[in-house]
Order: sequence, then structure tokens, then C-alpha cells
Amino acid sequence: MKKSIYLLASIALMSLTSCDLDYEPYSSLPEGQVDLIPGSAENITAGNYSQLKNWVENWHRLTEYPGDNVALSGTTTDNLMYNYNYKRITNNSRVNNYWSYSYKIIAGANTVLARVSEGDQGMNDQLIAENLYIRSLIYFYLTNVFGKPYNQSPLTNLAVPLKLNDDPNENLPRNTVKEVYDQILSDLLKAETLFNNDSRSKIYASKAATQALLARVYLYMGENQKAIEYSNKVIESGQFSLITRDKYKDFAINAPENNPENIFSIKFLKDTDYPDNGWYTIGSMYASIDGAGWGEMYASRKYLELVRKYPEDVRYSLIKPVVTNASELHAYYVTDTYKYESVIVTKSDDDYNYIENGMAKSLIKRSNGAGNFQYFINIEGKERTVLIDNKLDNRNGYLKYYILKCSGQEGQAQLWSPIISRLSEMYLIRAEAYAKTGNNTAALNDVNVLRTRAGIPTAGLWSTTNLNGMSVLDIVMQERQLELAWEGHRKFDVFRNGFTMERQYPGTHLSGTDPYYTVSPTDNHIVEYIPEQQIILSNGVLVQNP
Repeated sequence: MKKSIYLLASIALMSLTSCDLDYEPYSSLPEGQVDLIPGSAENITAGNYSQLKNWVENWHRLTEYPGDNVALSGTTTDNLMYNYNYKRITNNSRVNNYWSYSYKIIAGANTVLARVSEGDQGMNDQLIAENLYIRSLIYFYLTNVFGKPYNQSPLTNLAVPLKLNDDPNENLPRNTVKEVYDQILSDLLKAETLFNNDSRSKIYASKAATQALLARVYLYMGENQKAIEYSNKVIESGQFSLITRDKYKDFAINAPENNPENIFSIKFLKDTDYPDNGWYTIGSMYASIDGAGWGEMYASRKYLELVRKYPEDVRYSLIKPVVTNASELHAYYVTDTYKYESVIVTKSDDDYNYIENGMAKSLIKRSNGAGNFQYFINIEGKERTVLIDNKLDNRNGYLKYYILKCSGQEGQAQLWSPIISRLSEMYLIRAEAYAKTGNNTAALNDVNVLRTRAGIPTAGLWSTTNLNGMSVLDIVMQERQLELAWEGHRKFDVFRNGFTMERQYPGTHLSGTDPYYTVSPTDNHIVEYIPEQQIILSNGVLVQNP
């Protein structure tokens, strides 16, 4: 094989062994022999879907761990620690793995696109459309992982090399952020016109998935009217519906095809992809279930305070506090050094009482405006929010709030099919675009659709007269955090809007020297280093991020 950062010298073809995405490699073919195999384009496309399963684990770690929805409970020699705490290194194995699988998938898509001609209004057009979508999806995430947000000098900031053909010897420099976005738009708009098979399930690229990705791309670019147009196309298509509140707790349990809200997901097969119940899955870091999983990264205190403002909010059902004593109530608060502490409390009607220095006291309570209370405690002259739980287990002093959103599919402990696009995001894209174009009422209406589904009482819904000192955009972003947590959005949402990432809560991201309590949207650390291995293989054609 010829040495190339794109790994195009051979193509691993995958054979379809069931109607689901269950593929096994049957050969590795040298360049030139692909054309000799009947049905090779279909098989390579099937292989591209299969490769997404190898790609998606580190996709999650690179997009979700730098956000503020997660709290790691210990240090680790796994390179994910560097993604979590913004301490970049040039030889991060997880980043290199992510880059390599991304370009393997791009290589597979390019191989199909080079060999299939459009115009038959049949299988060929469908194959072209699916591979254009897959390639665009990979480039979208590559650009946002390795390049600065679009609103920061896209004409000069570098992203990643645009590889658009199947030449294995081509050694390309990095393209600008704008150049990559322009290619993504071109490919997706073309794909939108070519899809002709709507009968395939939500684990395959589709016209709706393409329109959903277009809505997101336009939003990231600041093309708000286009973002509204494309989110409308998906919402008004009638193909999708919000999962109901009573089913929301089963969000991760159903196979992705059976969730009416899903637009496109990467399918993992029960008992096939993870026969050991999944010790090295996305969900295994978030929870230990039926003896499987590390359970070392928990819901952040910041997210917990947000999702527990209204006890009715069904999104909290995807978090499981690990209780060690169900007969003992604690009011947990955070110290000035970002450690968990608590006092034992007893409940009396709506009050919680505790003993301090031999004196009986009550927690401070304030109405949440919707029939319940939020509670606070005064410690060392400072009022601190408390969360009241039965006595909880901890690891290294960090409370175990297991995240269940990424586990339990079809009853298998750590199985999950990661979601790329779903209907809730379309409402939130439209809401954000409305907010940025001054249509505040429409923006809040879209937010309230999701808050109503979550079970939040009418008094907790938003209107232009009860913004509580926040902007409408602030409210939309808060709802995005609540609804889309652990789906790979939060880091990008914060930085592309010019906000600062606030990570002042318990977690080992604050351990060690010079921790990042906050991260500016213009900080160089918000983008990953180009893997050193790839720079070496490129003979210096690739330049490093500052």
C-alpha cells in the first residue's frame, strides 16, 4: 500500500449480511479492482455506514467532553482527558483515530462518487445522494473540530483538507473554513435533488436528513433565513413527530427506527456490536448498568441545577442518582473550591430543616413560579443552591449522577445508536434563527413546544413579558442545552455564538495546574491540534493549529 494520510490505496468492501447495518469485510481490494466487482458501489456504501460505527465513539468524546454537561470523577491515562480539560497534545490517540476514520469514510464516499453517474432516477442517484450526505456530515464535524467557528474569519482560518476524488496519491493542504462549508453546501444541495427512495429507514441518509443537516449548516454560517427555510421543510414534512412525554424516559431504549423523532441515527445492533454488553461504548463512561460500564463521568452540577428547576421536567428521567441510603436526605451544595458538601435535612411540608453548630435551621426556599420551590443554604456568608437527594454514592468526592441517555437500547446495558439529527433540533434551529432575526414571539413559541412536551407547567413557559432578565437568544441556548445534552452540540453552540464556556463546577477538569475555569470563544484551545502523525505523513503540507 502507498503511504497516504487519506488511506485510499485500498478500499475495504463490506457485504450486507442482514437488512440491518450488520456488515462484515469480505476483502480488501487494491486500487483498480473495485470496478471489477458487481454491485461494488452498493457494497462500498454499506461499508461507509458501517465505518460510521467506528467513527462515532471518538466523535462523541471530541464534541461532548469539552462541554459543560459532563463532570469527570478522576484523572485517567486515556487521552480523552486532554479533550475534556482543554489540554491539547499533538499525539492524542483519540484525535488521530477520529481523523483517520473520518478520511476513511470520505475515501469510501469518493470511491462511489467517482464510479456512479447520475441521471437514471434510480439506484445510481440514490447512491450518489447518500454518499454526498455522508461525506458532508464528516466534513461538517471535521471542520468544527479542527477549525474555528464560521463567524471567526472563515476566509482565512484553516479547517481540513478537502479530498474530493479517489486519487490515493494526492497530498493536499488544509482548506479554509469557508471553502469547506461551501463544499458541504454544494454537496448537500445536490443530494437534496437526487434522493428518490423514501422507504429506507432512519439509519440511512435521506432527503429529510439532508435538509436537517442543511438547516444546521446554515445556522452555523449565520444564514438565518435559510436555517428557518430548511428546518421548516423537515418540521412540515409530516414524517416525524416528537416523542411523547410519557415515552421520553425510554428515549435511548428504543431502536432508532422506532423513535418517531429520529431523522438520522448511526445504528448499533443488539448482541452483535457489543456482545459483552459494552465496556468500551459511549454510554460506558456515563453509567454502570448490569455490571457493565465504568460509570466515571456524570451529569454536571451546572446541568443538574438547570434540569431540576421544575420537578416535572421529564428530561431529568435520563439521569439516575446513585443512592446509598434511601432513608437519609441530604442537601448538596458546592463550595468555593468547587467541591460537593452537604447537610442532612428533614422534610416538613415544603420546608427542609437541618442542624448547624447545634442550632436548628431551615433551608431558604423560593418559588419557581410554577407551584414548586428552589432551595438554598447560606454557608460562609454566601447563598448557595442546594439539590436535595437521598444520600448519594460518590467517586473521589464527585456525586454519581449517572447519565442514561446513551445506554440501554433494546435492553442491552450499554448499547446506543447515536443520534445525528432529530425533530427537536429542528424546532431549536428555527427558534435560534427566529431570535437572531428579531422574531422573538416565534422563537419562544418553538421553545415552548419542547418545554410543554417536557411537562413543564404553563407558568414555566416563556413569553416576551417574562424573560427574567435574559435575552430570547439566551433562552433558546438554555433550551438547547437542556434538550440536546450528550448529543454532541454544546461545545459548538457556545463558541459559535461567541459565548464563554463556563465550567466552574465540580469535576477533574479543574484539577492539575492552570485549569480552565472558563474558555473564551477565541481561545486557540477550542480547536484540536492536527494529529502529528498526519502532519508527518503529509511531508509538511499540513500546517498545525496555533
